[in-house]
Amino acid sequence: MTTLIVGGDRVNTYKEFLLSQGLGPVLHWNGRNNSECHRKIPARTRLLVILVDQVNHRLAIKIRRVAVDMDLPVIFSRRSIAQLDQAITRFMGCAEPQ
Repeated sequence: MTTLIVGGDRVNTYKEFLLSQGLGPVLHWNGRNNSECHRKIPARTRLLVILVDQVNHRLAIKIRRVAVDMDLPVIFSRRSIAQLDQAITRFMGCAEPQ
């Protein structure tokens, strides 16, 4: 399962956390450049994590809309491992087959 992190400059801690949860490989867009609004989400992406306090607002809106069209789950988190852990736990709980 490939995960795309959008936002943030130094995300190695988040990458390591996602890998430890089995959500790798992990790609990263820093979300600061306007040109990133025109990038396409890779087809192999299965989860989108948006670090809301570290991303261009217009990019966050556009990428969420594209993710919904692609039927990708989107997790919004601040730049905090604890908050990301809670969001991932909720996601994994909903993703389990019943």
